[in-house]
Amino acid sequence: MGDGLHVTVGPAAIYWRDADTASGNYHIVAKITQTQNPAHPESYGLILGGKSLADSAQSYTYFLVRAVDGMYSIRRRAGYAARPTAVVEWTASAAVVKSDSTGKATNELSVQVRGGRVSFMVNGKEVYAADATGLDTRGVVGYRVNHNLDVHLGPLGIHKL
Repeated sequence: MGDGLHVTVGPAAIYWRDADTASGNYHIVAKITQTQNPAHPESYGLILGGKSLADSAQSYTYFLVRAVDGMYSIRRRAGYAARPTAVVEWTASAAVVKSDSTGKATNELSVQVRGGRVSFMVNGKEVYAADATGLDTRGVVGYRVNHNLDVHLGPLGIHKL
């Protein structure tokens, strides 16, 4: 299916390479395509600031979109057993491309960390910005795909600013 990684999942999962890390001022970006209708609204997106991802102490910030209804959310995970906390609850945005009748939708997600601020963008439009101190920004970057989705994860760009 070309560059990237195609995943069809049951339970939610994160995908990363230990070598893909970012700190300081940086920009991460990837195009993600939902390829078919999910059974119910589910989301996909990027993770950043990942630490201890392979064990129960895992922590990271994640930025998700739901193509079914055009919404996004930003959350933090601090430990595998702990319930994630919402930085931004599900919020509608015209920037999120909604899925067509077959369930297909492509959205480019990006996060820019610069000068102590973090900007979250969908298809080149900022949907949220915040002070970096309240988020995980130093560590592994990668993808998160929620339950029962079929998606194509385009290559992850990691750019030092």
